[in-house]
Amino acid sequence: MFVLFFVVLFVKNTNAQTITMPYIITNNMVLEQNTLVSIWGWATAGTSVTINASWGNTVTTVSGIDNKWISKIQTPAAVAGQAPAYTITISGSSNTITYSNILVGEVWICCGQSNMSFSMGPCGESTTGVYNSVAEIAQANYPNIRLFRVPNANATTPQTNTTGGSWSSCTPSNITNFTAVGYYFGRHLNTNLNIPIGLIEDCYSGSAIQAWIKEDVLMADATLKAKYIDTPPAAADVNRVEMYPYKLYNAMIAPIIPYTMKGVIWYQGESNASDGSNYTNANIAMMRDWRKDWGMNFWFYAVQLSPRGSATSYATSYGRAIFREMQSNITSEYNTGIVAISDLLLDSTELAIAHPTKKKDVGIRLGLYALAKNYGQSILFQGPVYKSKTILGNKVTIAFNSTTLGSGLNTNDGTYIKCFKIAGADQKFYPAKAEINGTNVVVWSDNVSTPVAVRYAETDAAMTNLQNIEGFPVYAFRTDTWSSPTYIDGPDMAPTAVEETKIGSISIYPNPCTDRIQISGLMSGFKRIELFDMIGRKVKSLCLNESSNSTVDISDLQSGAYSLKIYQNNLCYTCLKVLKK
Repeated sequence: MFVLFFVVLFVKNTNAQTITMPYIITNNMVLEQNTLVSIWGWATAGTSVTINASWGNTVTTVSGIDNKWISKIQTPAAVAGQAPAYTITISGSSNTITYSNILVGEVWICCGQSNMSFSMGPCGESTTGVYNSVAEIAQANYPNIRLFRVPNANATTPQTNTTGGSWSSCTPSNITNFTAVGYYFGRHLNTNLNIPIGLIEDCYSGSAIQAWIKEDVLMADATLKAKYIDTPPAAADVNRVEMYPYKLYNAMIAPIIPYTMKGVIWYQGESNASDGSNYTNANIAMMRDWRKDWGMNFWFYAVQLSPRGSATSYATSYGRAIFREMQSNITSEYNTGIVAISDLLLDSTELAIAHPTKKKDVGIRLGLYALAKNYGQSILFQGPVYKSKTILGNKVTIAFNSTTLGSGLNTNDGTYIKCFKIAGADQKFYPAKAEINGTNVVVWSDNVSTPVAVRYAETDAAMTNLQNIEGFPVYAFRTDTWSSPTYIDGPDMAPTAVEETKIGSISIYPNPCTDRIQISGLMSGFKRIELFDMIGRKVKSLCLNESSNSTVDISDLQSGAYSLKIYQNNLCYTCLKVLKK
């Protein structure tokens, strides 16, 4: 009997020393390049664990009294155009685990609610998935992009492991149910850097930001505690675990810490759109705490909410627009960025839904941000940002930061500028007319004789068309700080004429024009005309026939504002402004 008892104890002790691993460490994973990456697992306290990597590094550690062991191992640098497959062997006194087909490259976490979890294939309101989903999925063969999806779960206390998951290569079958924004982001990085990319989808549809924040963080801030801990959930949210504070952090963030990564892309906000400044505070508190958890000041890129609303609310409702400002306030923190998507709806029918389908553009814009900020590429990655206003008479000239203008301004649909509003001291905003004037925009309204403030895209459903020539939309802005102005209902206003279309006896028409302009009232002696674009580049030069009327073909020019110079001789000229739709 004594011998049998001894054998049983020996077998039990041996099994207890068996090394086990978290789900996020598996075959096919991507490890962050050229750094010390964390590898961890569990075994009985005091168990010696050796980690051997096929690229030539070996480390040894011992499990602690909590039965957890963790170590860091140096990874090699990724080399463009190369993607060698490595192995890692983890061994102890009782068992050995080997992971194969491991790549080193860049790892990003893709987090948020349904707009981030919106998949390449059918989901939510979309019966097809992303725009052009069939072709996009069919082309999704990227063996050096690896995918890990954290299963949806919730918990009242922080968990040590996810409820499942494994790494896989990017194939049409694997990408169909994966985050579309994350995929397009990763694909853009992979295509431009030509190194492996690891994507961790960590999303929960319908989730609120408080669900992603640690309980201690919410409790430590009196304002956040009052808003998200002390206030009972709305009746409609009582049974929605994704709305409850800290439950998703506990089950979906805590278990993947400290998997080494480069940064986070974040697309969330629909469930908090009425939270006002609480959202800014919560977002910053969450980001700071995650950085503390990971022990690194990783980059954090967020996406603004898309336009949404009904035809009746288009011109007068602006609560959602103010929320987009709350999202943008995160850029007050270092290593952050915000992506505007107010121009990305397929058409006005998508105003009725929360999930526009052009996720490709969203992912690419996030990718461009990362390429510029994280990977040192000298590229334009954002749209024009408001800088200042100048008021002269009944008109306001809006200037933008020069570093965001790119090659200049135009509209993405070749029509007049939409989504501007202007107000006087009475704080009543009227739909405004707007024209591009060089690198500025001039705004006015016949209803406002003495303007004080201008707002751009500051309505819930503002589908914008003003952009830089590179195709990035102008960020929404307001020049005032008024808390409750009045919006006067009305459609966007098209300029009925362009200033200075007539000087003396010379005039041009139609203006705005489409493919050609007619010049009338020319006098003998006018020799030629020249057209200059908004940043002063000559785009056309023609000799005139010196007749009273001349036609100039401009069908080859892009939409936008141009300066037309009509020369009487080599030195003297008449200058008019032309707007091409």
